[in-house]
Amino acid sequence: MARRRAKTKRRTTLSSPKAAEIVSLVEDLSSGLGTPDGVVVGRGLARLLADAYEARGRSVPAWVVQLSDYYRRRRTPSPSEPS
Repeated sequence: MARRRAKTKRRTTLSSPKAAEIVSLVEDLSSGLGTPDGVVVGRGLARLLADAYEARGRSVPAWVVQLSDYYRRRRTPSPSEPS
């Protein structure tokens, strides 16, 4: 039987199931990296998705916009701050 991911508190802040699932996947993939690096991965993924839709002349879906907003609100330390 497939293992189910535990729902996180942050997941409830996302109304799109697609965006919530991507956040969950990014958190799983970046769990060994640390929170700041996970945010960087999430931001990069959101940007890649938006760029892919725009490159094809399609409008960016609401779930991609929501994903971008989610990671834009997450703070990462500046290079001068300790991790």
